[in-house]
Amino acid sequence: MKATRSITESEVSLVLTIRKSIELARRAYVKRERKQVLEPLRTWFTIPGGASFYFMPAYVFGLGTVSVKVVSVKSGNRHDSLPSTSAMIYVFDSKTGSELARIAGDNLTAIRTAASSAVATDILAIKDVETLGIIGTGKQAQANVPAVLEARNFSRVLVYSRSKAHRAAFVRSASRNIGVPASEAASSEEVARKSDVLVLATSSRVPLFRGSSVRLGAHVNAIGAALPSSREMDTALVKRSVLVVDSVEQAVTTYGDIMTPLREKAITRSHIRAELGELLLDPSIIRRGKNDTTIFKAGGLGVLDAVFADYIVSRL
Repeated sequence: MKATRSITESEVSLVLTIRKSIELARRAYVKRERKQVLEPLRTWFTIPGGASFYFMPAYVFGLGTVSVKVVSVKSGNRHDSLPSTSAMIYVFDSKTGSELARIAGDNLTAIRTAASSAVATDILAIKDVETLGIIGTGKQAQANVPAVLEARNFSRVLVYSRSKAHRAAFVRSASRNIGVPASEAASSEEVARKSDVLVLATSSRVPLFRGSSVRLGAHVNAIGAALPSSREMDTALVKRSVLVVDSVEQAVTTYGDIMTPLREKAITRSHIRAELGELLLDPSIIRRGKNDTTIFKAGGLGVLDAVFADYIVSRL
């Protein structure tokens, strides 16, 4: 019997190039839309006074592997210099059930999430853009910058987080690595006001800015907070925007950004115009006007982990 392979964060980063990751993300969303996936709804629970956990199993027809991701989330950890999220992906042989690999999941999650932002930006954002705004400076935010730059040609990156030291470090790293000028914003409101494409990559429990601050015609990738108790956007922004999600069922049952406006009766379920996979197969579902604000709200899908994990195992 073969020993289970342990695949490290650094190995994941070496295998997953940006362009390959975007290709894999597109494939995953299309497979899901074509009903070629077994993907139970994400299961989650929260320990009173402790962390939240969720479990994401998935199988893509034709693959030789099945993946199950286990994620823990504790936003308060950052105050103790601990990661706010941690993930591990367990990969099994789809026929025998034997465990094949354990993949450190933090980099994979950040990379496949960033690839999803790039896919959504490519299909939803206006073509003529100038500023990419980032709120958050963690691993998700760092991965999103080069990925979204693959989808559009930005002339600058504007970043904000509550920690000035984190903002400064992010700007130094981005300026060195992406070839586009990066600068710090004084507030999240400033980022929202000035950005043509906005990436929200936090674990916030409350909206990051007033929805009215987001300019008409902007596109928002809200890919951070994805628990019922979390929110990055206020109800006003969700209500006035063309809303696309990764999964309708997951959005209305586990994303605070969607659940709260639904509970407030500010929107109905029909306000969700499409899932991203639907748009990839038929972009004509949404015809955005120049002044339409669009949102892609995602919390992550097991099918993404399954497709990415299968590719990583095949390469290593």
